[in-house]
Amino acid sequence: MSTEKAVLINPFVCVSAVLRENRTANMECIFEKLFLYLGALAVSVLAVVYAYFKVSFTYWKKKNIPYVEPNFPFGNFDDTLRFRKSIGSIFEDIYNKLEGQKYGGIYVCTKPLFLFRDPDIIKNILVKDFISFQDRGFFNDEEIEPLTGNLFSLEGSKWRNFRVKLTPTFTSGKMKMMFQTLVDCGEELGSILEKCANNEEVIEVKDILARYSTDIIASCAFGIQCNCLKNPDAEFRQWGRRVFGPSVRNAITALLSPLFPKAMSVLKLGPIEPKVSKYFRNMVEKTVNYRERNNVTRNDFLQLLIQIKNKVNLDDENEILEINDFGNLENKNSESGMHS
Repeated sequence: MSTEKAVLINPFVCVSAVLRENRTANMECIFEKLFLYLGALAVSVLAVVYAYFKVSFTYWKKKNIPYVEPNFPFGNFDDTLRFRKSIGSIFEDIYNKLEGQKYGGIYVCTKPLFLFRDPDIIKNILVKDFISFQDRGFFNDEEIEPLTGNLFSLEGSKWRNFRVKLTPTFTSGKMKMMFQTLVDCGEELGSILEKCANNEEVIEVKDILARYSTDIIASCAFGIQCNCLKNPDAEFRQWGRRVFGPSVRNAITALLSPLFPKAMSVLKLGPIEPKVSKYFRNMVEKTVNYRERNNVTRNDFLQLLIQIKNKVNLDDENEILEINDFGNLENKNSESGMHS
């Protein structure tokens, strides 16, 4: 005799299960459509961007100007952003590719740049027509980075006024004043090389010359003795290497500064790492304060800047500063009447 078991099914449980299945299926369908739409949108955006770049890369061709063929998306500077070549090597390659031409066009991303090769044209730009080419287009914002307020970055009347103030510091007499510092550094370099030669040591020429150059810069420009020749790991040298050392940040700022300076202002991004900038600014400030408090003077460039700060006349007795025909200051020797 078989027994039958009755199974009671809760209708609410069934409805709930069906709803869950439908909801899961609907969610999967929604996600599939979302991914499809996003994919289509991404492809469309990439297509538009690529088309924009291709059209932008025809700028020099339309003007019948010789140019170096660019690559998507970084133009002629692809190897720089990929850390394959330095910016100097890139320009050398471009210069060689334009051999036989007086000028040529290049691209940084979609921005066209004009490159001159002919010495006569370059001379006109730097001398005769300089008043129209005095701005270099580099990023400068002293609120974001105070060190950008220099002659290489400033523009317009601010650059012109600053240049007039600094011109007396670059006269032949002022340069000769620092010559003994170069001699002292040279003698120290000679003694170190002599010691290495006597011990038959193998030396890295690039490294030792870099330390020699750092000693000269630190002594003449910053007024400090960092002794990099004797101490390769000197603090000044370590911070100095961070200014030019290869990094993603330096590569980005090196590209944006001359080409997209407004982008750096928007991003609040300075060309120098904040910690590095702060180190050098604090060092100069401490040196200046020490000299002024203790009445210390030294034959270096920093002393000349301190004199300008204190409004001391820097004109040499045998040198006269004149305004030339192009609105630039130049030196005229009162004895020979020759322009320097």
